[in-house]
Order: sequence, then C-alpha cells, then structure tokens
Amino acid sequence: MSELGYRINDADEHYYEPDDCFTRHIERAFRERTVRVERTGEGPGRMWVGDERCHFFSVGVGDNVGPPGAMKAFLRGESEEGGNPSLRAIDALAVPEFVDRKARLAKLDEQGVEACLMLPTAGVGVEPQLRTPRHREALYPSLRAFNRWLEEDWGYGADGRIYGAPLLSLLDLGEALAELERLLARGARFVVVTTGPVEGRSPGDPHFDPFWARVEEAGIVVVYHIGRTPFSEIYNVPWGLRPHPPSHRHSLMEYYLSFTERPITDTLTALVGDNVFGRFPGLRIWSVEYGSSWVAPLLRKLDHIARLFSKDLWRFGAPPARPGELLRKHLWVSPFFEDDVVALSETLGTEHVLAGSDYPHPEGLASPAEFAAEVASLPPASQRLILRDNFRKGSGLEL
Repeated sequence: MSELGYRINDADEHYYEPDDCFTRHIERAFRERTVRVERTGEGPGRMWVGDERCHFFSVGVGDNVGPPGAMKAFLRGESEEGGNPSLRAIDALAVPEFVDRKARLAKLDEQGVEACLMLPTAGVGVEPQLRTPRHREALYPSLRAFNRWLEEDWGYGADGRIYGAPLLSLLDLGEALAELERLLARGARFVVVTTGPVEGRSPGDPHFDPFWARVEEAGIVVVYHIGRTPFSEIYNVPWGLRPHPPSHRHSLMEYYLSFTERPITDTLTALVGDNVFGRFPGLRIWSVEYGSSWVAPLLRKLDHIARLFSKDLWRFGAPPARPGELLRKHLWVSPFFEDDVVALSETLGTEHVLAGSDYPHPEGLASPAEFAAEVASLPPASQRLILRDNFRKGSGLEL
C-alpha cells in the first residue's frame, strides 16, 4: 500500500510486442501478408506489412527506444535536451517487465499499482494500413492473430490486475462483430478502435449501430489511443505533405494537422453530431494519450455550434442534450502528465479524469506513482477519484 492509503489504477500502460505478435497465431495463408519484423544481423529489425514497409513504425518498436520517463524534463519545459524518444536507447525487448506478464505483475507491486489498462505499442500503428485495398484481405486474420497473442501473453484482466485491450476494426461490420463476440467470450473489458471515418462513413453512421449496440449491451469500454489513423491522408495530402509520416518524425504541419488533437476531436464530434449517445445512452469512451488541451475548446465550440442548429439539421436525429453535457457523461480522458490536470477536472468533471503514466514509454513517467504530483493540489477525495476510483467506475469494475 502506498502512502496515499490506496494503490493507483493506471489507464495508460504498454508492453513492447515481440516480433511474432502478429505471426504466432495467424493462418498459414496470411503469414507473409501480415505485420512482421525482419532481422538480418545486428541493428534494428525492419517492420513490414505484407510486402510493404510499415508506414508508422519503420523498425521494431522495442528496438532503439529510450527508457521510461526519458523525455519527462523536456516535456516539462525544464530542459532543451531529451526531445528524442531514443535518448539513452535500450533494448526494450530485453527488459522482463516490458515483455513478460509475470515480471510486470512484480513491477506493478513494486510501483504501487493495483490495476492497469495494458495497451499495444506496435498494435496502434497498423490498422489503417491493413485496411487499404493492398492489404485488407489480411486485416481481420491479422487482428485475430494479434488478439490471440494478447490473450496468451497478457490476458484480459481475469486476475483483476492487467487488463489487455484487444484491437478491432470497423471496416467490415460482420467481421468486427464476430471478433467482438469472440473477445467478449474470453473476458475482454476494453477494445481499441482507430479514430476517424471508415470507408467514407462516420463512426456515428447508423450503419455501425450493431457494433455500438453490442458494446453498450456488454458494458465494455471503447478506447481511442493515439497512433496511425486515416487523418494523415485526409489532411496532409491537400497541403502537399506526406500521407504517411512515421512515428516521432512528423513535421510541424503534419503533427498539427493530423496527429494528436484532430483525430480525437473530429471523432468525438462525429459521435455527438451523429447522435450515437442519443441512440446508445450507456456507451463509455476513453481517450488515452491524446492529451487534454483540446477538451475545453471542443466542448465550448460544440455547444456554441449546437445553439445555432435547428433540429432538422441533425442528420441522424437531434442529440438528447447539449454536446458538452453528453461528453461529460460518456467520455473519460487520460491527459498527458504535462497537461493541466486540475483544469481538465474542472472542465470535464473530476469523475471523468484518468491517471495515465504511459509506462514504459520514454514520453511517459518512470513510475505511475509520479502522476500523484499532478493532482496534489486537489482535495484528497478528488485525488483518489483520478488516481484510482475513476478507472474502476469508468470501466464497470467494483470499487
């Protein structure tokens, strides 16, 4: 037990995937068409999607990466050094707690973490590339294979400690529902879905209602996590920018237009504007590692626009409440540690703010317990909500 009197629940933790996370359980016919890492001699392995280099991660995600918290001082504005995620590079695949569940459980005990949402690293960088015509036949075999690896190596929280979050794609609704049922049968409580439109459709289009209906019925959480999205093609190309900028190598315009805030704000706008929360009032959405500086402007802007709309301008029916009210009910946000967490709690409501360390990534914290400093000015009851109880309430777990 920590000096807080309770253990933290961390909404943003990661593993580093082994080279075979997509190939270990995939059908033979798709083995060369899925996500894979090729290694020839020394140096980082090259990551491929079928016969094409991976757009987002050019090398294995555990190769040549900085240790946990390596960029903290830089992101705090306390140093001009340390803006490179490969600072003091380590072989992450050689660190037991980054790749092995038993070792990670021991690390959670050491760090005072009761439970965590365990998210992909490589896994959040490939779904949009797999859904392109060149690779789409391998999309669902690849996601099923990845999720089976996740079940085998990390699990979905049967122990009440590590809640692995499997991958889903809405490209083919039937395939998505079939995999969702398989995941539910194995105890999944979270699913990761890519932000943005799908083949010209808003995620709020009633076409996807069977998915949202099953998610609501099952009481699971849809997680949007930063990574590769369709927004780089949507917003970059018209400006003469690259359609597929690699991770951590975006230009200023590429980063601003299509990487962090735009994917999550556009997606949430679609869910509100297309009345998903009106049709499915029990949905819970978690935004993880998209930061939080966008929350107040988004709520203010959507409420302003909604006042200008007459009811007949809502294409799928008028939402039952103001956009800001809907998001304060259905959305939980895990901010960057360098964000103003207190201001976020005032805007969104303290009950919807999630502590997230991004451990063991270099952009995150060296230990999840460091997040307590970000909420130290709040009353103890509010601190406990953010550091523990919101994770559990927001995912339907018992306190």
